[in-house]
Amino acid sequence: MSITRIDHVGILAGELEDGRHVFGDGWGLSVDEHRSPWPEGRSGTFDDVTSIEMPIGEMYIEISKPNDPNSPAGKFVEERRAGLYYISFASNDIKTDVAALQTKGVKLDGAWDGTSPVMLDPDSTLGIRIQITPEEHYFAHPFYKGNGLLQGMAHIGLAARNAEEVRGLWGGVFGFREDKTMERGQDGPSEDRDLSRAASDPVHLLEYPVGGSVIEISIPTTPDSGTAKLVAQRAAQGATFHHICPFAFDTHQAVDDGKAAGLQQIGSIPPREETKQVVAWFHPRTCVGTLIEIWNRPAGGAHHEHGTHPGPGND
Repeated sequence: MSITRIDHVGILAGELEDGRHVFGDGWGLSVDEHRSPWPEGRSGTFDDVTSIEMPIGEMYIEISKPNDPNSPAGKFVEERRAGLYYISFASNDIKTDVAALQTKGVKLDGAWDGTSPVMLDPDSTLGIRIQITPEEHYFAHPFYKGNGLLQGMAHIGLAARNAEEVRGLWGGVFGFREDKTMERGQDGPSEDRDLSRAASDPVHLLEYPVGGSVIEISIPTTPDSGTAKLVAQRAAQGATFHHICPFAFDTHQAVDDGKAAGLQQIGSIPPREETKQVVAWFHPRTCVGTLIEIWNRPAGGAHHEHGTHPGPGND
């Protein structure tokens, strides 16, 4: 296997401080000043942007500010102000992995030197912006890992129009192994569906573990849910980003800290004494355009098998 993990998720914002406030003041993450000094940041790996890194578990959240308003990143911020822009996978053999993806119909977004991080053309990945980056085997010093409230990234959430396309991309093209123990909702709405999901959306859920995290895909099973409306608006090519889900042992503390920083919670969570597994949601309008889910659930049944999938270069 050459793709080892999710290296980072990239969020675009008008100002770097917008992202630092949400994840720093809100949930205790820190800027990795070894790699992205604060407040000046570092040069980004795509378009013309300035970026900061905020480590979370084995990956990091990258906040980027466009320097060129006419670049794709600049136009994204002009249209949406902020939001989740791309996901980056680390590869131990980027040249081989990219070549394998190309043989399966994936195109590159622009020229590539064969060694640097490369963006894939979203027209060939169901509309999702994906980057492949060389595995650096870099893990931030504990000084830059924050106050410990957020332990890692439980999953990256996508929304898609159908399961066949999703399985074709993540299983067929990328070679990721689906965690079948976590598939649920395929029969449509039911009385016992997971009411902790945002707006209690009825969805068919698929999960693909990658490293210590998961790609989670929500496929709406009714035409009038929030997820269905998002897919209709932003998934013209098949899929779109939906949310990110940091893991916190103490979800109640995460809610208290987020609200104290001015972040808007969606709904409420049960009192601490009533439940052990808790899921909280925060509105994208106060979280750099990104829907945030925070939970303390255990991993799926096949999560430990993430290292056994063949990868894009080996069928």
